[in-house]
Amino acid sequence: MKILHKIRPIEVKRAFVISQKMRFSRRKGKKYLPKLTEAEFLKKLKQAKTITNKLTERQLDKIIADEYRKRADAYNNADWYRATVTTKEVGVWRRAGGLPPQWTCCSLSQTALRVKKGLKRNSKRIRARSKRAIPRIMEFADVISREKCLSPIVFAGGTGTCGRKWCRKKMKGDVDDGCMRSIALALSGRKTLNVYFGKPKKKP
Repeated sequence: MKILHKIRPIEVKRAFVISQKMRFSRRKGKKYLPKLTEAEFLKKLKQAKTITNKLTERQLDKIIADEYRKRADAYNNADWYRATVTTKEVGVWRRAGGLPPQWTCCSLSQTALRVKKGLKRNSKRIRARSKRAIPRIMEFADVISREKCLSPIVFAGGTGTCGRKWCRKKMKGDVDDGCMRSIALALSGRKTLNVYFGKPKKKP
């Protein structure tokens, strides 16, 4: 893990909201990443960025809190940095994307390996949503890797939203938002990820 530089919390909040807009399908009226060409994906991303960048921090806080109050509080109670992490240093939420807890209570690299094997044999332990989403995200791995706003949001292990609370294996970082993106990037061969990294604010 390498901490690069400190950033403002609003950058992280914008990234979260942009990622939510990328997953929303107007046609289906729910979170759903449809089959898109790269041009369509980039157009959707541009629209999401344009809309989100016009929002105030207060508006972003409300959007985040409306979905999950604990996340909004955690984002405001952390100091944020740009960082790079390896897939062996971080882990995704327990049961991320409906995956079995045994597949997610480990490092991201191990999760990706288990998902790879599961997809290959069309395992019933992988929900249809994940079977559909992960390969679609993998198609845009290069775009996701270079687009700063699509970087996974990660908390220092055991802090923030505590998405791995019931996992025995403790990691240096817990992915809060972007679990499916992280898995897809790892499956695409990435060993290191660019992330937003949150540490609990130091008490005065």
